[in-house]
Amino acid sequence: MALSAYPLLEIDLGVVERNATVILQKCNSWHLHPVVVTKGFLADAPLVSLFYHLGIKSFADSNLENLLKTKKLLPPGVRLLLIRLPMKEEVGEIVAEGITPFVSHWEMVETLNEEAQKKDKVLPLFLALESGDAREGFLPEEIEEMGNKIDDFSHIKVEGICSTLACLSGILPDEEILKKLVAFKKSWEDRWGRKIILSVGGTTFLSLWEKEKDIKGVDEIRLGEALLFGNDISRGRKINWLERGAFTIKAEIVEIKSKEPDREKERGFDAFGEPNFPLIKGKRKRMILALGKQDSDEHQLSCSDENAKIIGATSNYLVMDIEDSDRIYKLGEVVQFQAGYGAVLRAFLSPYVRKVYHW
Repeated sequence: MALSAYPLLEIDLGVVERNATVILQKCNSWHLHPVVVTKGFLADAPLVSLFYHLGIKSFADSNLENLLKTKKLLPPGVRLLLIRLPMKEEVGEIVAEGITPFVSHWEMVETLNEEAQKKDKVLPLFLALESGDAREGFLPEEIEEMGNKIDDFSHIKVEGICSTLACLSGILPDEEILKKLVAFKKSWEDRWGRKIILSVGGTTFLSLWEKEKDIKGVDEIRLGEALLFGNDISRGRKINWLERGAFTIKAEIVEIKSKEPDREKERGFDAFGEPNFPLIKGKRKRMILALGKQDSDEHQLSCSDENAKIIGATSNYLVMDIEDSDRIYKLGEVVQFQAGYGAVLRAFLSPYVRKVYHW
C-alpha cells in the first residue's frame, strides 16, 4: 500500500540554505569551525548534500548509522564525529570506518586502542568534559589520571576536548565555563607539545560570540537547531539574524464535532501514563487530525490560527479546540503547523509521515 498523502513534512531548503550561509559567514569572522549535527533530520540526503555543497566538511551525529549514511553519500575526506558515547558493539565499525568518537571513560579509550591496534590504525578521538550539565564527560578530578593513561595508548590520538551544555539540566554556557575549558585545552597542549581542538555544542553557545566576538581558544562549534530552525530553545529566544519556517507539518481533519468529557466519571491517566488535561465545562467544538504522537510532538507544533488550541494528542490523533475560532474548518481539510525541533525529529523517525523537499 502506498504511503498516505498526509501527514506530511515539508522542508524548505531555501530557508535552511540562507541560515547556513549566514552562520558560515559569522563562524568565519569568529574564527570558528562549524560542525553540522545531523541527528535532527536523520542525516537525510538532501540536507546533508546541501550543507556539504555550502562548504561544510564536518558532520556529527549521535547515531553511528547516520554517520555511515553520510560517509556513503559524500566524497572521501569528510570528518565524521560520533557525539554519543560509543557502545562496545560499535567499536569495530568505528575504527574500521574512521569515525571520530567522543569518550568519557578510560576503559572505552582502552577498548578503542586495542581495536585500532588490531587493524593497524591510529584512531582520533575527543575527550568529553563535564562542564555542569551533569550529562556525559570526564569529571575535572579525573583529567590528570586520564592524561597519564592516554600517554600509554599507541593507537589512539586525542584530536581534542569537547563539551555540551543545556541538553539535560539546562545549564547555560558563560564566560567562566569557557575559560575553564580553554584552560584545560592549554594544559593538554603544553603536555603534548601540539595543538588540539576545543569543540563546543550546541546552538546555546552562539550567544557568547554574539556578545563578545573576540573569544579566544575555542576552535569549533557543533550546530543543529540554529541552522534548521533559527532558534535557541535553551535561552527561549529567536535568533534575530536567522530565519524560521523551514519545516511545516500538514495533517488532515478526520472529525469535527462538539463534545464534552463525562465530568461525573472517575478519571485516570492517559494512554502514555500522563495526567489528563483540565476539563472545561460545557460542550466545545473540537477537530481531530490524523496526526499523533507516533508522527510528531504536539508540544512543538504552532498553528497560524491563534484561536485553534491544541488540547492534546494520542498515539494517532491530534485534538484541537476550535470553539473560539472564526475560521470555518471542514472535514477533509488540511491544516498546517510550523514545527519545532522535537516535532521534526519525530516526523523524520516516523515511517507514516511523508517527506517533501522544495525551494
